[in-house]
Amino acid sequence: MAAQHDPPDEVLVERTLNGDKEAFGLLAERYFRMISVLAYQKTGHRSDAEDIVQEAFVRAFRALPSLREGRKFASWIYNITLKLCIDWGRRRERRDDTILLDEQAMSASRSGRLSRVQEPVGAELEMVEEHARVIDTVGSLPDKYRVVMTLRYVEKMSYKEIAQHLGEPTGTIANRLHRAMKMVQDKL
Repeated sequence: MAAQHDPPDEVLVERTLNGDKEAFGLLAERYFRMISVLAYQKTGHRSDAEDIVQEAFVRAFRALPSLREGRKFASWIYNITLKLCIDWGRRRERRDDTILLDEQAMSASRSGRLSRVQEPVGAELEMVEEHARVIDTVGSLPDKYRVVMTLRYVEKMSYKEIAQHLGEPTGTIANRLHRAMKMVQDKL
């Protein structure tokens, strides 16, 4: 997460759009851990997660001119990564279904009967979409609330660690987290 003296995302986006590739590098450093954690949680495979993270940054760089004014870069890159994870899951599901069908066909040919193949359930996709809505909502919070939410729930920092990182009293951090949670609940 960015320290307080680092330029805000909006400034880095503008600098990138004006040809400053180092500015995009700062954005990538800032959000690398967040989207790496997401990709690994969704894939469970380090190499697949690394591929998804790399592709997410490539797509974000290419599509940066289409980032709507007022939309937070953090939620935008998160959604790009999430969509790539969903696509990865669909490709894997098709591959797994093909393997399952091959195994069932071999079994059916041996036993002389076909068994029924169950369709994958979309519950996980719904959960991922709900997660994306929450991330969008958190991304729309004022910076002081978004930062503490990200440090707490993405970076997994304790209240004390957040307070030290931001140079604020622990009570202030607790208050901001409480207010941020209330704002998210109200918006959802």
